[in-house]
Amino acid sequence: MRLFEVILIATLIAAAAAQMTKSAASWSRTFAVLGVLVAIWHVLHEGTHWQMFPALAGLVLLVAWLLIPASRRASRYPSMRNPVAIAVALLSVTTFGLLLIVPMFTLPKPTGPYPVGTRIIYLKDSSRTEDKAEKPGTARELVVQLWYPADPSNNHLAAYERKSETIPLTSYRSVLWTNSREDAPVAAQGGPFPVLLFNHGWAGRRTQDTFLTEDLASHGYVVASIDHTYNSSRVELPGDRIVDDIDGSDPIDTNLHSVGEITETWNKELNKWVADEVFILNTLQSDNLDQKSPWYGRLDTQRAGALGHSFGGAAAVQMCSVDARIQSAVNMDGWTFGDLRQRPANQPTMFLYGVAAGGSLPPDPGTMGAAAHAEAELNATDRNEVDTSLRQFGGYKVSISNTAHMDFTDHPLVSPWRRWTQPDHISPARIETIVRAYVLAFFDQTIRETKPPLLESGTSSPFREVKIEHWSPESKAASVETALKPPHLLQ
Repeated sequence: MRLFEVILIATLIAAAAAQMTKSAASWSRTFAVLGVLVAIWHVLHEGTHWQMFPALAGLVLLVAWLLIPASRRASRYPSMRNPVAIAVALLSVTTFGLLLIVPMFTLPKPTGPYPVGTRIIYLKDSSRTEDKAEKPGTARELVVQLWYPADPSNNHLAAYERKSETIPLTSYRSVLWTNSREDAPVAAQGGPFPVLLFNHGWAGRRTQDTFLTEDLASHGYVVASIDHTYNSSRVELPGDRIVDDIDGSDPIDTNLHSVGEITETWNKELNKWVADEVFILNTLQSDNLDQKSPWYGRLDTQRAGALGHSFGGAAAVQMCSVDARIQSAVNMDGWTFGDLRQRPANQPTMFLYGVAAGGSLPPDPGTMGAAAHAEAELNATDRNEVDTSLRQFGGYKVSISNTAHMDFTDHPLVSPWRRWTQPDHISPARIETIVRAYVLAFFDQTIRETKPPLLESGTSSPFREVKIEHWSPESKAASVETALKPPHLLQ
């Protein structure tokens, strides 16, 4: 809960208590005036949202009651004094409960030296047609949000999501402020800045990992987060056009489709996402050369990286196979598709995986249904492909204990019930710290060619939840012995 929301709720409860206490009844008016002032500040500066409606309704009820002259309240409505106070208190408590269930969560502060700016851009790739558009021949359209190192600015803090891209339940996110300033000037010092392409998960959205994209920007990276249209959960295109995920999860439902059908669907979508990434990187490269662009001379698209969550991680790794500008890629808890073996050894990858609390025993094949068999087959194929790729080309596998698939996104912040439904999982702050640290260290090592202590061979991890496996490419003569032995384990 935000400061003035807490103050407003507390003020209304105090006013209700004073209203029901004859000796303190005169304080009710004072609390009501304070409540009005706090509510005005809340609406204008914090931004109100549906969870606050009961408390605001309670404030209106309280003010309306107190506007009735005291003599008339005493003579005509004496029995209404306590019911009004109880209603105000209940409405305030209702808001408090709603804010516990659907909280105005707070994103962690970026840890780097740069302030963070953000801007949303619309792009049209006229060289491709959109196969899912209602009108044949429609060009592929994309919305991209850029997080970048900025100069200090008084620009308004950016909202977590645009109002048009929310639904009624999530509309509060349009007044949930991030740590980034809208359209802040790009940092004048320290560039040009390497570009990182971020891909959301299947039916995800570009803002789903803001905890990570803001942090990377604060350390001197320009992060281009892509809404992959017609798969992203909700996208606003010019002309007030709203595009939702039109397929849902049906095409990848293991109860409805075989492994072969699912893989075919994924590979088709993967090719589209990779084409999106190439187009966006090309666009940013052109902007860097355009003297009229705010990005002129500030971007390094030749030292680029890619990252993503779930299916977006597969798209990030696949970029290594098609674009030599990509120096490295990070896949956060996702299966891999396409052909991992087409990337060269100078494009290392990092795979981050969540490990369920207590681990899990493999299911009995005799009791497995068709869906479980399909998932087991996909798991086995992915494990083999990833390990083969790491042995051949090098990279890292980072396993984080007591975490789940959505812990690699902002979801743990959105869902406070996690502490009760998943009590063995590590805290949101802990998983965010770990993911931020390893992703940043990996890109600093592979793009900036530094030597982060976190990834130095032979050192221990500062995180007890982490097991990291490091492979060196087989193609390097100095790595022959390493390649013949089990990967180096850092605990």
